[in-house]
Amino acid sequence: MALSTLEKSILKNSTNILNNIGDFAELFLDTMKYTFKKSFSFKLLIDQIYKFGVQSFLVAAFTSLFLGMVMALQIAVVLDSVIMGISQFVGGMVGKSMVTELSPLILAFVFAGRVGSSVTAEIGTMKISEQLDALKTLYTNPIEYVAVPRFWAGLIALPMLTIVADVIGILGGAIVSLLVLDTDPFYYVKNAVDVILLKDFIGSIIKGTVFGAIIMLLSCYFGFKTEGGAEGVGKATTSSVVYSFVFILVSDYILITLFSYF
Repeated sequence: MALSTLEKSILKNSTNILNNIGDFAELFLDTMKYTFKKSFSFKLLIDQIYKFGVQSFLVAAFTSLFLGMVMALQIAVVLDSVIMGISQFVGGMVGKSMVTELSPLILAFVFAGRVGSSVTAEIGTMKISEQLDALKTLYTNPIEYVAVPRFWAGLIALPMLTIVADVIGILGGAIVSLLVLDTDPFYYVKNAVDVILLKDFIGSIIKGTVFGAIIMLLSCYFGFKTEGGAEGVGKATTSSVVYSFVFILVSDYILITLFSYF
């Protein structure tokens, strides 16, 4: 029996989704395989960590600083609208929210926009300019040379930046408490330290690690799938950032659910 146009469209889309999932899983498995080979280049890894981590420090610092300041101001306004003077306890609320949720999440978005997009564009340009094919002629696997160091660099750099963002975000709130709220910043920091537990910091690092892996895998995947010249590079870059945002939010919900059992 002949299939209708709708059924053909559903079948085609389903097939494409399954093919993409298979290709993505293959990329992940190949990345793991080439990680443990003797030819693994630590020099490339260090170079990428510097590029992803050190060169992203100022962006991460400014983002987390003003995020902490905005959170402190907004929470203080809400608290004082309920009970006047209760804003002196804003440190605990800002510290807890920054460490457990805001720092790793917002920084992952920034990382995806700054680092993930550049990785996709770089690999996509190598793909359409046939540089990846040139690597194969030199008996070098593109995944080993291109994807592996970038994957592990993202896995290392983002959690490190997340720790920095946690601290700077809390200090940003302390600045607001001193200059705007006219409260003791040391009391603010004490309240923050009192409510933040060790498992909160560990959870923040775990989130940063998971988000870094997601961003790097998606960025490399869309880079390797690039086709269609300069326009294709633009589309691949946009897709990698959008999908990174979506999967970051999905994985964040899953991690929060898992952390609630501990």
